[in-house]
Amino acid sequence: MPKYSVKKPMTIFVIVVIIIALGVVALMGMTPDLMPSIDLPYVVVMTTYPGGTPEEVETTVTKPLEQSLATVENLKRMQSVSGANYSLIMLEFENGTDMNTSIVNVLQNTDLIEGSWDDTIGSPYIMKINPNMMPITIAAVDMQGYTTEELSTFVKDTLINRLEGITGVASINTGGLIESKINVSISKDKIDDLNQKLLGQANGSLAEARAQINTGISQINKAEAQLNAAKAELDKTKDGTYDKLASISAELDAAVAWASALPAQISALEGQKMALETQLAEGIGDAAQIRKQIAMLTVQIETMKKAQQEASLNVENLKKAYKEAEKGAYTAQDSLDDAYKQLETTKEKVLSQKNRLNEALAQVNTAGNAALAKANLGSMLTMESVSGILQGQNFSMPAGYIQDEDERYLVSVGDEFTEPEDIKNLFVFNVPGLGDIHLGDVADVFAADNSDNVYASINGNPGVMLTFSKQSNYPTATVSGNISEKFEELSEEYEGLSFTTMMDQGDYIYLIIGAIGQSLGFGALFAVLILLLFLRDIKPTLITLVSIPVSIMFAIVMMYFSGVTLNMISLSGLAVAVGMLVDNSIVVIENTFRLRRMGVPAKKAAVAGAKQVSGAIASSTLTTVCVFVPIVFVEGITRELFTDMALTIAYALFASLVIALTLVPSMASMMLKKDIKPEGEKFNTFKKWYAKLLSWNLKHKALILTAAVVLLIFSIVASVAKGFIFIPDMATPQLSGTMTMIDEEAGIQDTKAMADKVLARITEVEGVYTARGMLSSANSLTGEVSADMVSLYVLVDQESDRSGGEICEDIEKACEDLSCTVEMLSSSSMSSYTSALGGNGVTVEVYGDDTQGLQSAAKQIGEKLQDVDGIISVDNGLEEADDEYHFTVDKEKAMRNGLTVAQVYMQVAKVLTAETTATQLLWEGEKYDVVVSNPQAAGMTIDDLNNLTLSGTDSNGNATSVKLSDVAQMNEVKSLPSINRIDQRTYLNVAGEVDEDHNVTLVTEKAKEALKDYEPPEGVTYEFSGENEMIMDAMKDLVKMMVLGILLVYLIMVAQFQSLLSPFIVMFTIPLAFTGGLLALLIFGKEISVIAMLGLIMLVGIIVNNGIVLVDYINQLRAGGMEKRKAIVEAGATRMRPVLMTSLTTILGLVIMAVGKTAGTDMMQPIALVCIGGLVYATILTLLVVPVIYDLFTGSKYKHIKEEDIAVSDLVV
Repeated sequence: MPKYSVKKPMTIFVIVVIIIALGVVALMGMTPDLMPSIDLPYVVVMTTYPGGTPEEVETTVTKPLEQSLATVENLKRMQSVSGANYSLIMLEFENGTDMNTSIVNVLQNTDLIEGSWDDTIGSPYIMKINPNMMPITIAAVDMQGYTTEELSTFVKDTLINRLEGITGVASINTGGLIESKINVSISKDKIDDLNQKLLGQANGSLAEARAQINTGISQINKAEAQLNAAKAELDKTKDGTYDKLASISAELDAAVAWASALPAQISALEGQKMALETQLAEGIGDAAQIRKQIAMLTVQIETMKKAQQEASLNVENLKKAYKEAEKGAYTAQDSLDDAYKQLETTKEKVLSQKNRLNEALAQVNTAGNAALAKANLGSMLTMESVSGILQGQNFSMPAGYIQDEDERYLVSVGDEFTEPEDIKNLFVFNVPGLGDIHLGDVADVFAADNSDNVYASINGNPGVMLTFSKQSNYPTATVSGNISEKFEELSEEYEGLSFTTMMDQGDYIYLIIGAIGQSLGFGALFAVLILLLFLRDIKPTLITLVSIPVSIMFAIVMMYFSGVTLNMISLSGLAVAVGMLVDNSIVVIENTFRLRRMGVPAKKAAVAGAKQVSGAIASSTLTTVCVFVPIVFVEGITRELFTDMALTIAYALFASLVIALTLVPSMASMMLKKDIKPEGEKFNTFKKWYAKLLSWNLKHKALILTAAVVLLIFSIVASVAKGFIFIPDMATPQLSGTMTMIDEEAGIQDTKAMADKVLARITEVEGVYTARGMLSSANSLTGEVSADMVSLYVLVDQESDRSGGEICEDIEKACEDLSCTVEMLSSSSMSSYTSALGGNGVTVEVYGDDTQGLQSAAKQIGEKLQDVDGIISVDNGLEEADDEYHFTVDKEKAMRNGLTVAQVYMQVAKVLTAETTATQLLWEGEKYDVVVSNPQAAGMTIDDLNNLTLSGTDSNGNATSVKLSDVAQMNEVKSLPSINRIDQRTYLNVAGEVDEDHNVTLVTEKAKEALKDYEPPEGVTYEFSGENEMIMDAMKDLVKMMVLGILLVYLIMVAQFQSLLSPFIVMFTIPLAFTGGLLALLIFGKEISVIAMLGLIMLVGIIVNNGIVLVDYINQLRAGGMEKRKAIVEAGATRMRPVLMTSLTTILGLVIMAVGKTAGTDMMQPIALVCIGGLVYATILTLLVVPVIYDLFTGSKYKHIKEEDIAVSDLVV
């Protein structure tokens, strides 16, 4: 390769031009982003359950979903939160899982469960967690002279529409915006008024009905009296008829008896007469007297005979009269019988009518009682019924099409509300006597807003916060730039309109790019100075310098085609690599330069100079690159974050190797034709001094090795004692914090007033550019605001030289005397981002199925953590427990009243539901939620609830009613605001906050020691999790990566040296490098982080390069016949300059990153410190210790295969 490049330099030149051209094109096509494209293996399933308690949500939603989702392929961990009104399940999958396929599987499994839910439960919302979900810009907008209401109207009607058209913007969320709604509040007063009217009308109607029935009853009673009188008359008539017949019969009997007695009497008189006549004839007695007696008897006889005739006639007459009377009696009896029958029929009818009237009266009374009981329209107007009416009436939908000859017509049905009056005038039902009832007759319909719950202030003016999210296929920097341009355009268009950017990833990106670009620039400059210092010639310096831009362009081309974006990680990789890009070229040009000093012609010197070191620099490059290869075996966020860095460094170093073996010899053959000045006396003197020092070291091996080992042990012990962190905090121009009211009973208005005071004091702090406050969200899922907390956002003046930490301290001090607590954070979003995945502080997860045992264990563990040094506060997960009235239903009593526990719950939940969103109203170009509310539910007391009448149906189908207190026992208990589960196990999270002066991993070890002897209640277990576990997992992965890297480095050197033993000589420099790197962290007060570990891994590949160059040259000298110790001293003196040059260029290339205080260098600072410390320490000891180790591990004879040993030209077969 060197020979070809020297023979055909123009070919190399053309290739270089092509690379630069492709690099420029690729660079123009790449836009910077903050972070690499990270495909996180997380899916969130969120389900709403309005009105559901945490227990109900867990039972009805979360558990069924967990059981179904547990069967999804590649599921690693499942975590859930069941809170009031919502269920949230986070699924973590195995790394490397195809997340698109996983989402489809999750969707299918949720569909299986969703069908069994009732309509009150929302459909599960499935979301893949993606860094693109994070906002790219947060800005506060205010307008001079505008009130909050006016600003909200302007933002909603005008500003949002203009901003949504920005290219690349996916969504805009607003905060501090006054939101309006149409409230349909069921009015008890209006319903009571209607009830009174209905009650009065019912009472009037009932009184009239009763009067009419009572009148009918009176008339019936009169008719009944008349019937009774008629019967009496009939009875009297009947009695008279029979009395007359009896009288005639008696007279007849008397007449017959008289008539019958007269003949006997006549005969007796005639006998007396005859006796007297006989006596007279016989002359017995006084004849005169006798004649007188006979005359008297004759008269009596004649009278008697006459009486007999009359008696006979009278008998005959009486018989006739009797017959006639008897006949009349029979006729009268028939008439009376008919009259009696008619009378009885009439009487029965009268009695029947009377009974019916009495029944009607009873019915009227019953209906009256029912009417009085039902004269309550409130029972007909529930939130459900009103909501259903609104939903059903606010409807418009295409129904289909009608084909009429050649025309096709769309058929649609219904229309929607257009204004609140439509809702107010909505017909509900008709009530007889009251007429049509409209919604406005029973409810108050009015527009309402959330102005009482809104607070957003920017520099003392009302403000609205805008949060922008970008579309995934647009670069962050481009979208951020588009947003900034639109802000400027709108500010010029609308007088008084002001945008204050609180967070902008675009600015952050360019800040990082600027810092990294600065590192690149200074790295290149320092490389030039080092080359000039050692070579004292501009030509070899220029030759070497060319390798930097060409290597970078080649790396950019490779990045473009492999999908690596320009982000903080990849650009940091370039910044780290810039000092190494010239290493290979330095070794080649230095060797070529040395040969030219020896008088070797330029072209031969160029070819020989590259060829002699080609194996060494190839091995060196491979060792540096191969330490990043094991990153493919690392899992989790470590792999996602740092793959781009590994690829970028690999591309750049591979390019530098090719350039060192092609372009450098080609340019050297043309530019180094003139004679080269001999080395200066100072450098020769330094070489001689080094040779003497090296000879002394070879005689005192034990002392040198012992000192190196002791220092290594000290550095490891001291560094581990400081603990571990994941990623260092980065400086940021945006600070955030919270203001919390000390008085927990403080209202929103008190909180707003206090926030104004806090913001006023913050703006007076030196270094603060602007400050903004906003009511914090108590529940991000439900949108509820916290009445006692305000989020604070502070923008640091970029011209100020004060750090974020200093400004935060001053802000907290400035607010110490206020009746609130102000806590500020100066760290960047990167630490927040990683802590969001693994948590922060000391975290203990307590598992258990028994709630009481779980809560008891969490409390006990929290008490033990409180005593651990370094933990300043503990949240045992119970402090936020809610007061709960728990009703335990007596199932037997409930069933006797036709009720189940579920039915009891539904009726209780119904009366406690205060409002529900029924539909939407499009009014004056804006959509308003139409909310139906029941003020009575909001005012419900526990006594009202205990006296709640439950309705049921017993086994016989009869309606039942019973008080809640009669079938359920009420207890006051503490309940958790949410129920947390991991892998279908209920747990509580006990978290300890670690103060800034302690390391979380060290404090976690103390916490483990504190809990070592703790025995939790039966059925309860616990385990540590959170930030410490995430750090330790990452460290384990990186240690595994380091071990694999060391193995690969060893194998490459085996191939280079053709020896299994010789690589160990060079590999002894690795612990030396670790010593220097760890000492650098200790000197600068840094803990071992994931970034620092990457620096140590890089050192594995970098530090062996110098050893390879040195040992390779020793072997070359010994192969030429030189004695071992002489070869060691000669190689050390000869290779000292390239070793120092390559180390210094790498070290100085990292200096800016190591000492920089900008956001772009903070995160990668540990890599720079570790590499600089390792290179400084190991380079020195490489020149001093490696020769000693070489002397120990190798014999006096150098075994190698010579060319003549394998020559076959004289072989005769």
